[in-house]
This record gives sequence, C-alpha cells and structure tokens, in this order.
Amino acid sequence: PALVGTTLPFWLKPPGFSFKAFEAIEFLIAILFFHTGISFLYAHFENKTATIRSKSQLLLIGIFCLLTAILIGLNINNNLELNKYVHKSIFIIYGFSAIFIGALYVVPFSFFRRMGGETILCVGLGMMPVLGAYIIQASDLTRTVYLASLPIVVSTGLWVWISELISRSDDENSGHKTMVMLFSVPFAGRFVTTILTVLIYLSLVLAVFGRSSLNPLSLTALLSIGFALKIISLSMKELSIIKNMLKARKYAFLIHLTLCIIIIVSSLLTEFTGL
Repeated sequence: PALVGTTLPFWLKPPGFSFKAFEAIEFLIAILFFHTGISFLYAHFENKTATIRSKSQLLLIGIFCLLTAILIGLNINNNLELNKYVHKSIFIIYGFSAIFIGALYVVPFSFFRRMGGETILCVGLGMMPVLGAYIIQASDLTRTVYLASLPIVVSTGLWVWISELISRSDDENSGHKTMVMLFSVPFAGRFVTTILTVLIYLSLVLAVFGRSSLNPLSLTALLSIGFALKIISLSMKELSIIKNMLKARKYAFLIHLTLCIIIIVSSLLTEFTGL
C-alpha cells in the first residue's frame, strides 16, 4: 500500500509534483519499523510465548521500533515542502493518527481482543500507508486519494475476515471477541465472505470512475476474479475444514497483492507511456 501511495501522483498529477525518491525510501523504512513495533507490542500484550524473546524483550523491541519510526517521520516532516494552501502540520497530524490507530489496536483498549479491531486493521494496513506516502510525494491530500485506497482497504478486510474465520474457535476459547462471532458460522463464512469479495471489485470500479482516482488500466485487476471465485467456492464448502479456509486466505492475499501491483504499474505507465 505504501508503494501505491508513492506512485499515485504519477496518475493524479497534483500541482507541483516531482518525484522524491529519498523521501519515499525514508517513508518505506518508517512504515517497516512502525509495523514491526506494533507487531512486537501485540505479541507482548497478547501474552504469546516466544522461544527466544521474553515479554520484556518484546516490549523493549516494540518501543524501540516505534521510536525509530517516529524519528524518521519527524525528519521527513522537517524536510517536507507543502503546497501553499495545505495545513503546515498535515504530516504531523497524519503521524499522530497512525500512532493512535496502532495504540487502539494494542493498548489501552486492546482492540485485537474486541469487535472493531478488524476496522482498525483495514484502515491501518490498507489506507494509512497510501495516505502518508501520497502526502510526501504530492505535498497535499485530497478526497480522491481516500477513494483510490478503498479497494485496498476492502481487500485487506477480506484477508482479515477469513483469518478470523480460521481462528474463531481459538479466539472464543481465549475470550477474544471478533466480528465473525456476531454471526453464525455458515452466515459469516459464506454470505459475508462473498459480499466482501464482491465489494473489492465494486470499490475498484468506483475508484476508477469516481473522480478518476485510479488509472482505467487498474481495471485489469478484474482478471483476479479467478481468485475471487475460488474463495467463494471454498467458502461454500465445509467451513470446519481448516485446509479449505487456509486456501481461501491465500487467494485473498493474492487478490490484495494483485490489486496493489496493478495500481502501481498503471500509475507508472501514465508517466512513462502517457497511457
């Protein structure tokens, strides 16, 4: 998703845009440290046993990674030249928003144990990297970018949903409350999974034809519908067979990956071929 946000300006052509390679690399490194930090903190507060790391080590590594991400982000902000009418603190606000979303998931509310954690993951993993990378390259942020990130948000949601279907029994035993528990297993596994799968492609079409947020060439991602049909087919089978759901999750990941790659390539083609 961060690469999607980095390349979107080639298609949207915001005023004064010129590609900032060093800042793009800085942001990717910051995102890597940020996600790593949240992952270590999640492992700490989830009380997961680690063979080579104690809980205190997980906590310290998580804090170190987050602080590193914040320092890199501050350096990016100091060197960021924003457009004339853009709020001078937009990247700081973005950074606080990212930290807030990460904190919601881990502490103090521990949304990884609660209903609603899925939404936080979709926004944190699907939308926030796109927005941050775009701000750096375009020195601005518009509603068009939110619309462009929508297919990635929904595809992340499908991936998370199927993962929760797989871990439903373990989550119930450990006292976790997830969205899939709101519904019966057949309804959550068949109906909701199918709806989310269809919504990915509807959101892609909306992003292309609504405000031209994405290059029309992004519609070639519709070719991944073969993966979607596999997911729907597997969800209609016996949901208690973990092997089937693991395959469905694999196909959900492939849809997500395909979407990102095609959006990136189609945006770059605008610059190098004029398509």
